This record gives sequence, C-alpha cells and structure tokens, in this order.
Amino acid sequence: MSIDIEIGSRLSNEDAAHFAAETEAITTAMQQVRAQHAAYSWVWTDEIRCRGCNASLNIPILASTNLNADKALQAHQSAQLDALLAANGRDEPPAVVRA
Repeated sequence: MSIDIEIGSRLSNEDAAHFAAETEAITTAMQQVRAQHAAYSWVWTDEIRCRGCNASLNIPILASTNLNADKALQAHQSAQLDALLAANGRDEPPAVVRA
C-alpha cells in the first residue's frame, strides 16, 4: 500500500509515521487473517465452512452460488480482521481498508 503524494505532503512527519505504522499493522493483520481463513468448503447448498476455523457460514438457499459463497467468506475474513485489530488495541480499521 502506498501513500498518495498529495496526502503525504500534507501530513506532518509524526502523522506520516503514525499512518505508516497503522497501515503496516492492518496489512500484517489482513495477511494473517487471509492465511488462517483462506478457503471454504461447501457443506450443503445453504452452508459453507471456513477451512481455517471450521466456522459455519450460511448462504441463502436460492442464492447458493460461488460468488455468494466468496462474499460470505470475505465477510467472515473482515469480521476476523476486526476482532484481531480490536484484540491488538485498535478500535476499528480505517474506512479505506474496508473497501
């Protein structure tokens, strides 16, 4: 992840260092989450399981497609990231990371 030149030029050195440290912490946490919760397996037409933690993730029966399963896993990963960051003393990741 890189800092936009315009944004970087408007930050003080202290703010830029803090921003870089937060960005690094979030990036590292996301890599850890993606490694631990990397894939899923179909259990039934309305359920997948995370291969990393064996969590059951529901898929609407009439919308049980790989795309919706991928979205469910991404939501699971996002929740895991939020929990990991909260456990490390960060309330919420910046909105930029959630995009």
